[in-house]
Amino acid sequence: MTRPVDEIASEYALGLLTEAERLRVENDALIDEALAERIAWWTECFSPLSSPSAEVPPPAHLLKNIEDRIDRQYASGGGQSVTIRNNEGRWIEIAPGARRKHLYFDQQSGAEAFLIELDGGASLPEHNHDGTEDCLVIEGDFSIGELRLSAGDFHAAFAASRHAPCRSENGCRLFIKAAA
Repeated sequence: MTRPVDEIASEYALGLLTEAERLRVENDALIDEALAERIAWWTECFSPLSSPSAEVPPPAHLLKNIEDRIDRQYASGGGQSVTIRNNEGRWIEIAPGARRKHLYFDQQSGAEAFLIELDGGASLPEHNHDGTEDCLVIEGDFSIGELRLSAGDFHAAFAASRHAPCRSENGCRLFIKAAA
């Protein structure tokens, strides 16, 4: 069974043929004008793929996202427990003056635990909750809209609820446990 001319010509133009196949196609193109024309057409079509172009650096956040995913996979364990020391893990900026540190991610349920730090005057935009989110203020002050919380205060936002903008006047650290 013979292959279609366009298939042969496009594979030739892309450099997908073995050395023997390439030589055979080149010899065939010397006597088959239609094949020679299709090779020229496909070569022109694919030429932008082979032209040199400037390297485009990946977005700045990409490496952090990859590292964060690795941390979450590591923290999801597989053993009987997970321990993250105070000096372990990475703080990732999530907004100006706001950082998040992943502690644990349960791959089966999708639940996760993390810390949030806000500098004095920093805020987070209003947002929806797909699942219940438990928040314990470890230190500092934290406001959710008009609700004011301080160290030791607990707040739960239930699934399908919407948080008003959040803010800290003097800075805070929060422990968050979120269901998927």
